[in-house]
Amino acid sequence: MKKLFFTSILICATAAGFTQLTTTLVVAPQPPASLISWTQRDLNFIVVNQSGATRQVKIKTELKTTDGTIVGSTNLAKARIVIVGFGNDIFSIEDVFSPVLMQFTGKVKTSLDKTGKLPADNYQLCVKLVTPTDFVPISEEKCRNFTIAALQLAIPVMPANETTLKPEAAQSVITFRWTPVAPQPSSPVTYRLLVFEVLDKQTPMQALRSNLPLLQKEVTGITQYIWQPQLAMLTSGETDSKATQPIKRTFIWTLQCLDSKGQPLGDGNINGDGISEPAIFYVGKYTN
Repeated sequence: MKKLFFTSILICATAAGFTQLTTTLVVAPQPPASLISWTQRDLNFIVVNQSGATRQVKIKTELKTTDGTIVGSTNLAKARIVIVGFGNDIFSIEDVFSPVLMQFTGKVKTSLDKTGKLPADNYQLCVKLVTPTDFVPISEEKCRNFTIAALQLAIPVMPANETTLKPEAAQSVITFRWTPVAPQPSSPVTYRLLVFEVLDKQTPMQALRSNLPLLQKEVTGITQYIWQPQLAMLTSGETDSKATQPIKRTFIWTLQCLDSKGQPLGDGNINGDGISEPAIFYVGKYTN
């Protein structure tokens, strides 16, 4: 009878705590993939304390996939104790979903360790208040769904891959065009256009990784840039009437896609540097 009595007291006390601490969770339907980019526009946890006294609590958060699998949870041993005063308190990502306090598993952990970004997927974020010592729930759990959309980075369109440009025109103007990032982010995308020359005995990828760019230009909100290289695209060999092979200069170009804070775009399912697949073009001609 005593055990039943104390169990009843505990149930009543827990129920009373739930009514004294009410919560509201707000999560943006499509927040950034990078957790460090989340702001109060992306996550708010509101606690209303009607007990008439301040309360010490910890905030327990779980990240789940749509099938209910937990892929992240708060390390409550490291979570700080927060003081909930009488009335309303608003908590943001630092207390609710901080990467420092969360323990992730599986591909989510791999992605966050490598890129700092969540993989593209549908998720559910669940938050509740617990006691600071034994972590007993003292508020209802509130859950919200959100999606990390799969991004398609910019794709080089012109000059198209393996295209040969006429040197007479290319030494004055080369027009670069590319597809926009999709789906379109909420803020304008900055595209960093990079052009490298492939030198003798280099592969294009070696040039991309080791050479200084001939052109590095950032443009925001548009998908075209007109370059006036003012480079001598013709050599003496190209005007040799005995030449029977094409004499060409080889270039490789790509784009790095950046958000409004200058951080590389992308999610955990693609590269973390926001750099598109490059394209190669040539400047030269056949002589007879």
